[in-house]
Amino acid sequence: MAISWLLYLLASTLFHRPRDPILIPQKLFGEVTFPLFPKPYPNSFETTTVITVPTGYRVKLIFQHFDLEPSEGCFYDYVKISAHTKNLGRFCGQLGSPLGNPPGKKEFLSQGNKMLLTFHIDFSNEENGTIMFYKGFLAYYQAVGLW
Repeated sequence: MAISWLLYLLASTLFHRPRDPILIPQKLFGEVTFPLFPKPYPNSFETTTVITVPTGYRVKLIFQHFDLEPSEGCFYDYVKISAHTKNLGRFCGQLGSPLGNPPGKKEFLSQGNKMLLTFHIDFSNEENGTIMFYKGFLAYYQAVGLW
């Protein structure tokens, strides 16, 4: 247990400040997840993942697992999805829960061959004075034709 806590503190320190975007190599399909998933995510963190598929295709994304702190308007912790200057949504909460704005099993589709996922975490994950541990997300993407 002490080693897990130490790893959690180390990860929190390492991920404390915004970093360069994570670029996913061009593939026809794959998965995107928070780097520590399924372990709880740390506080005070933001990263952007850029999914790129070959030219002539669009990106289709669907969440398999989604576990973020729920809040009104997804103000605290959220995943923001955007593609080609278009905001596709800002999501938080858990799949199957009415709290927050979870993405459900909705399929997200880009207009071009890139999609950006910005994962933002505020400074704490507390609910009524109790520290909560959320795991982040796991999503699958694939290249689909432009038709």
